[in-house]
Amino acid sequence: MKSIIATWLTSPSMRKALKGLRMLGSVALCLTAWGFAQNDLEQAPTAAVRILWEDVHGLHMLKESDIHSLLGPVQGKSKVEIFLKEQALQKLPYLADAQLCYGADNYLNVILNHREPILRVLPERTSGYYLAVDGVGLPLKPDFATSVPLLIGMIPQRAPLANQPYIRGVSLALKAREWITRDTLLEPIITQYVVAGEDSNALILRTVTGQEIWVGTSMDLTHKLFKLSSFYRLVPVDSSPESFHHINLVFKNQIVCR
Repeated sequence: MKSIIATWLTSPSMRKALKGLRMLGSVALCLTAWGFAQNDLEQAPTAAVRILWEDVHGLHMLKESDIHSLLGPVQGKSKVEIFLKEQALQKLPYLADAQLCYGADNYLNVILNHREPILRVLPERTSGYYLAVDGVGLPLKPDFATSVPLLIGMIPQRAPLANQPYIRGVSLALKAREWITRDTLLEPIITQYVVAGEDSNALILRTVTGQEIWVGTSMDLTHKLFKLSSFYRLVPVDSSPESFHHINLVFKNQIVCR
């Protein structure tokens, strides 16, 4: 009987079958080990959360304590759970971008790009909001305040969302603000941007001394603002710009004052 079994085990067909079983066993062992390794990786202890700001302006309406509260516990969280936390951060209006990733030292790196508040919007009968450079509205927070020019007039009551169209006057104010911030003389004296005109398509600037500067529509905007800057820089002493209550930029190649 033993000789029959030995002959059967050493037969070519049986050797081939045993070889196949050994290969299957090896594959199963590898898959099991890989599964445990992946589970260990996903459940690896997180040393800490490291918050990294990509922006350079530093006007963060969200504090690091806010980020930690929004993230909640991260120890032992799976990749899917971390991804959901990343998506939740990306939906916040304050952040232009948010990325979460693990470093080699088991730190969870939270890489954030905070929108910069450049105008304080004050619609009638509301407390308003801040407006970022890309036109997104940033809701007010009791622990944040910054000195930026006001945007008033015919403006949206609610803070605009990302990729949401906004009225022409707001777009015009943002373009004017972008140009004025590059002018060292105009930037500190312009304190208000007023949306006016038909269909909210015109702009008035107000200075720290209460002057009103009629910019009008977006037509020749850069030329108008360049005229205004030249007027403040080059006008004779006896015609000081501060002595006028109203300045009109809409006429070609001239400035009308009174």
